[in-house]
Amino acid sequence: MRIIDPNIDFHEDPNGLVIEQKQEITQSFLDRLKEARNGSTQAPAAEFHLAASIPVVVYEKWLREGYDCANEPISKTLAKLRAESLDYFIATDKRL
Repeated sequence: MRIIDPNIDFHEDPNGLVIEQKQEITQSFLDRLKEARNGSTQAPAAEFHLAASIPVVVYEKWLREGYDCANEPISKTLAKLRAESLDYFIATDKRL
């Protein structure tokens, strides 16, 4: 599993200091994950196998909800992505 880092920007407005966190998920990124998912069953898995790429915004939301995907079984995290209709971040069709 890979975590996608956000961009953080600091600036001031009339209300004070603003911390702005942005995360761009490009179509080409999603296309690469889809290609990886489609090709994942064509060859045996190596020692390391990419299962998903989870944006930090999703990871931090889950942490606030009490779920830490870094410490849970990957099968549970993949099921959670599917349950939340975030399966486009899944990079494999293999059963893990």
